[in-house]
Amino acid sequence: MKHVFNGNFSLTNLEIFFKEFSLNTPFPHFVIENFLNEDSANKVMNNFEITKKWTNLSLVNNYKKFLLNDRESMDINCNEIIEELGSKEFIENLSRCTGFKNMFLDKSLVGGGLQQSLNGGSLNIHTDFTSHITKKNWRRVLNLIIYFNKDWQEGYNGSLEFWDNKVKKKIKSYSPIFNRCVIFKTDEKSFHGFPDTLNLPPKISRKSFAVYYFIEEDKPIKLYPSTFTSRPGDKIYYKFLMGIDSFLNKIFSFLKRYKIVNDKLASRILDLFK
Repeated sequence: MKHVFNGNFSLTNLEIFFKEFSLNTPFPHFVIENFLNEDSANKVMNNFEITKKWTNLSLVNNYKKFLLNDRESMDINCNEIIEELGSKEFIENLSRCTGFKNMFLDKSLVGGGLQQSLNGGSLNIHTDFTSHITKKNWRRVLNLIIYFNKDWQEGYNGSLEFWDNKVKKKIKSYSPIFNRCVIFKTDEKSFHGFPDTLNLPPKISRKSFAVYYFIEEDKPIKLYPSTFTSRPGDKIYYKFLMGIDSFLNKIFSFLKRYKIVNDKLASRILDLFK
C-alpha cells in the first residue's frame, strides 16, 4: 500500500490487533500508532483550511465543529488514502483484526471525512448513527479515525473518551496525537466523545479524518441517528440544551434520509447561530 504503513499489518500484528479488539473495554477497539507513512500524513495537513466547502456542525453537542466530506475539495493525497482504506487488501486486513466479514467503506463519507474543532469546542458523549442515512440496508459496524495534531498537549483537552454503556464512568482515553489511528466497533452501546472544552493556543484546532465501514443487510434498517447522553455532574440546564439539540438532530436525520434537506442547508442555518 502506498499510504498506509504496511509494517503495521504483519501477521504478528494482525494477531495482536485481533486480541486487543476482542478483549478491550468498554467495547471492542484497538489503536495503531504511525498509521500512515510519514509523507502521506504530513500532506493531509494541507487540507484543513476552512472554506465555504466545509459544513458547520456547531450547536450544543457538536460545539465549534466543522466537517469536509466533499472529495472534490480534497487533494490527490487525501483521495488516494480514501481509496486505499476501501481497497480489498486493506479491508481483508481489517477483517482479520476485527472478525467482521463482508465490510465495505462508505466512500461518499457521509458523516465522515476531514473534521476539526476550534478553541472552546467539544463533542458530547454519544453513540453514532448505525444505519446509513440514505442507504437503508447499510448497517455501520466500524469507525476508523486518524488524528493530525502535532505537539498536542494534555492541557488542550480533546482526548477521545470511551465510556461504559450507562455513561456513568469513563473507561479509556486516547490523546489525539499526530498519525494515531483508533478503530472501534460502532453500535448503540459504544459511547464516546471529547466532552471537555478545548483549550487551544491561537491558530490551533483539533484535527482528524474519519471513515466508516458498513455491512449490507437483507432488509432496511430502522433509522438510528447519533444519540447524545449527558455525563454525571452535567448541569440540568445544559442537559436541557443537549436534549433540544438531539431532538433537532433526529428530525434532521429523518428529513435527510428522504432527501428533503442536506448538510449544506443545515450548515447555512447553523451559521446564523455563530
